[in-house]
Amino acid sequence: MKPNRVLTLVFLLGLAIFIWWADANLDRFIWRVLNFGAIYALAAVGYTMINGVTGQFSLGPHGFMLLGGYLTTLLMLPLHQKRVVWLFTPLSWPFNQFTLPHSGFILALIAGGILAVLAAFFVGIPALRALRGDYLAIATFGFGEILYVLACNFMGLTNGPMGIKGIPQYTDLKWSMGALVILTYAAVRLKNSSYGRALRAIREDELAAESMGINVFRHKLLAFLFSAFCAGVAGGLMATLIGTITPDLFRFFMTFYLLMIIVLGGLGSISGAVVAGFIFAAIFEALRFVDTAVVPGMRMVVFAVLLILVMLFFRRGLFGREEFTWDWILRGVKRAWRWAWARTSGS
Repeated sequence: MKPNRVLTLVFLLGLAIFIWWADANLDRFIWRVLNFGAIYALAAVGYTMINGVTGQFSLGPHGFMLLGGYLTTLLMLPLHQKRVVWLFTPLSWPFNQFTLPHSGFILALIAGGILAVLAAFFVGIPALRALRGDYLAIATFGFGEILYVLACNFMGLTNGPMGIKGIPQYTDLKWSMGALVILTYAAVRLKNSSYGRALRAIREDELAAESMGINVFRHKLLAFLFSAFCAGVAGGLMATLIGTITPDLFRFFMTFYLLMIIVLGGLGSISGAVVAGFIFAAIFEALRFVDTAVVPGMRMVVFAVLLILVMLFFRRGLFGREEFTWDWILRGVKRAWRWAWARTSGS
C-alpha cells in the first residue's frame, strides 16, 4: 500500500477516535465551534466546485441551504412540537401527519440535499445556458432572495418570520464531520477525474473547452447540482445543531461567509475550503463579543475588512489552487530533521 494511503487511513482512524471522545468530553463551546466549522467547510466545498473549480460566479448557496434546512426540520421535528409551533396557521399536509425517527436523520439530510438539487436544476438550466459572469451572479442571487421571501410568507410550511423552534439537536461531530469527509472525498475524486479536468478547462476558456468537444453546459450544470447538494445537507445540519430555524438564518450574509471562506482558502482548492471553514468558524465565534460589547453587527464589518485585506495582499489564499498532500508534511519533516541535524552537528 502506498505511504500516502497509509497516512490517510491513520488520519481517518485518529479523526474517528477523536470524534468518539469529543462528543462526550470536549468543552461544549469548542465542540460547537468544530461543528460549525465542519458545516461551513461542507458548504464551502460545494461552493468551491462551482465558483473555484468551474469558474462560474454563483451567489445562491444561501437559498439552497434554506431549502435543506427547512425540509430536514419538517421531517425530523416531533409531532407534539409541530402542534406547538404552528399555533395560528396549521402545518400543511403531509408534514402534519408524521415525523421521522432518530434513525431517519440521514434520510432527512439526503432529502434536504435532493430538494436543493431540484431547485438548482430548475434555476440552473436557464441561467447556466444563457448567462455567465456578473449576470449569472445576479440571477442566482435573485433566486436565493426569492426563496427567502417565500419562506417568510409560506406560513403553512415555514411558520413565516417567527421560524421553527424546539428542533431536536441531532447534529453532532459524528454527523457533521462524517458528512464533510464523505462529500470532500467525492469532490476531490471529481476534481481529479476527467470530469474535473473538463471543469478546469471551462474555467480557463469556455470557447476553447467547447471546441475540444466538452459539453460546457452539462458540465457546469453538474457542478452546480453538486454544489447545491452540499449546501442543502449543510443547511439541514445547521438547523438541527442550532435548534431553531428562521428565514433570517439564511439571508445573503451566509453566501458572503462562504465567499470569504473560499477566497481565504484559495479559489479552486478543496483542501483550502475545508481548512478555511474551520478558521472562519473559530474567528466568527471569537469575535462574538464585538457584537455584544461594542456595536451590534460590528462583527460583519470586521469580516468585510478581513476580506478586503485578503484580496489586496493574499490573493491566492492559503492554498491557491493546490490541494493538500502528505508530501507537503513529509517534505516539511525532512527539512526540520535536516535543520536539527545540522544544528546538532555544528554544535
